Amino acid sequence: MLCPLFLFAQDFSNEDYIYLKRHEHIKIGLKNHKFDIAKNISEQAEFLTSNKLYFANESMHFDSFTSIEDIDAYTYIPSQDKKVKVDYIETKRAFDNGVFYSDQESKNFIFPAVTKGAITNLSYKEIIKDPHFLGLFRFGTYVPTKSAQLSIEFPKNVNIGYIDFNTENINLDFKKEDTKNGYTYTWTVDNIKGYQGEEDSEAILYYLPHIIVYIKNYEEDGKVHNVLNDVNDLYKWYSSLVDQIDTSSLQKVYAIAEDITKDLTTDREKAETIFNWVQDNITYVAFEDGLGGFIPRGAASVCDKRYGDCKDMANLLYEMLNHVGIESYRTWIGTRDRHYSYFEVPTPMVDNHMITTAMVENDTIFLDATDSYVPFGMPSEFTQTKEALLGIDADNFKVIKVPVQNADKNTSTITSHFSLEDGIVKVSEKRALKGYEKVNFISDYTYKKDDKTEEEFLNTTLSLGNNKTNYSNITLENFDNKSTPLQLGYDLSIDSYAKTIGNKTYINLNIDRSLSNSSIDLEDRKYSKKIDHEFIKSFTTTFKVPEGYKVNYVPKDLTFDNPKYGYSISYTVDEDTITQNKSIYVKTLSIQNKDFETWNSFIKSLIKAYKKSIIIEKI
Repeated sequence: MLCPLFLFAQDFSNEDYIYLKRHEHIKIGLKNHKFDIAKNISEQAEFLTSNKLYFANESMHFDSFTSIEDIDAYTYIPSQDKKVKVDYIETKRAFDNGVFYSDQESKNFIFPAVTKGAITNLSYKEIIKDPHFLGLFRFGTYVPTKSAQLSIEFPKNVNIGYIDFNTENINLDFKKEDTKNGYTYTWTVDNIKGYQGEEDSEAILYYLPHIIVYIKNYEEDGKVHNVLNDVNDLYKWYSSLVDQIDTSSLQKVYAIAEDITKDLTTDREKAETIFNWVQDNITYVAFEDGLGGFIPRGAASVCDKRYGDCKDMANLLYEMLNHVGIESYRTWIGTRDRHYSYFEVPTPMVDNHMITTAMVENDTIFLDATDSYVPFGMPSEFTQTKEALLGIDADNFKVIKVPVQNADKNTSTITSHFSLEDGIVKVSEKRALKGYEKVNFISDYTYKKDDKTEEEFLNTTLSLGNNKTNYSNITLENFDNKSTPLQLGYDLSIDSYAKTIGNKTYINLNIDRSLSNSSIDLEDRKYSKKIDHEFIKSFTTTFKVPEGYKVNYVPKDLTFDNPKYGYSISYTVDEDTITQNKSIYVKTLSIQNKDFETWNSFIKSLIKAYKKSIIIEKI
């Protein structure tokens, strides 16, 4: 059984751990409109060294739509020609951060007797209970694989769809077999490298070779019955789930909507008030529980309990907005982690989120109340560029794209006043944060500050000056007001920052060095660099020249101008005041490989500009 797997020519000898094979065979049966679907999964891996024995830990995940059967797992030790069976498998319920309840479970065990040269073997059957969920198969994974194979066997009255991604640079072989009882499709690739994630890159499915298979339709009783033939069928299924929403006691919901909008006259005011109410009064709690992970809970129940997941909040918004006369739609959408289109992948793999779309005074507004801090009128940051599936009615839908929010909506405006007192640089600074710049600061403050003091949090978040920067008089305004910029103020005392040589003192006004650690490693970087949102940072910095000094030098104006990113820095002198005006902008959500060198030129130029100091001289 083992010998054929060692015949491949690819040399993975410098690896610590490899898969010898990862094979998956899907068998589909159909009788009286009922599918019988099972995946037979077989994996074999070798520990080439003893450096990464933690790979001996194994987990197999399942949920309400799947079950795991017939597990066979053992370690083979070639030097002793010995098999050591796994004798204990634990079933655990999965809880992730932010997930209050999940029906996801896992079978967990540790391969025994693992050491250098050991070969682990695992096979099991996964029963698929719903024909909408065939899932995907990854040809590549985090370590090299000598043989990766997906096959799917199905009757001749069943029509299968498939689409592969990122397979251009692998030698993927496809074979179609026609037998008496049906067809078998097989995709095989040998000697595929390992794929490791990179910092600030897109989600791994953007570049990992994989395939999605799905059931398009089947023929029985002389008729063709669609399952997921196209996006129309996906929407019909989603619509059938919406029909199961509990619509009882909606008068409670309507009463709230009427009460909070009774003194408002415009649809925009009403929509914003309702959106803010749901954001402020309904706590986001994620649920993954069978079809409960797809069917929104009743709006009245969500109002009573004051918590819900994305689809619960979306449905509540839908009911409240429509009741006060604002046209709105339940909307399915994938986050940026899912790079698929509804028209090419008409399966539940395409989306993982739900929002509400409102039509307000000829504007299409995407409302995601799960983001507690995003202002009305802006979509959540992680849905930009994504296709949104709007449910118009039981039979009709519309697919539209969420636009990228322009940089001028996401601004940081920083005003700083410098002075020099007894050799110590003093700074009084105010920051006005708008759009996603504000959203991200408040999110970090709320969820990452933990037990840090205000000063400790700002020191790690802003990283201003040097390691001797001290903060005082910290103020926060408009923290909870979503419609106005966040106002952050503080005073800084920065010791050992000004450098004096003879009669000259050097002071660098660039205490904020945003993007200075953003260079791309041209030699090792493989994948594009993800940018969360477009932004503009504008700085106005003044330095009061102390008595007994004169201005000796101010740097020349510097710029880097590119349609997607750049900066400008200029200095002016007016009597005893030096003013620096600085603007940095990024107007793209992704730095593609072909643009790496241009991006690095931008960062290199910016860092060079950051190093420029003003010079004052004793009179």
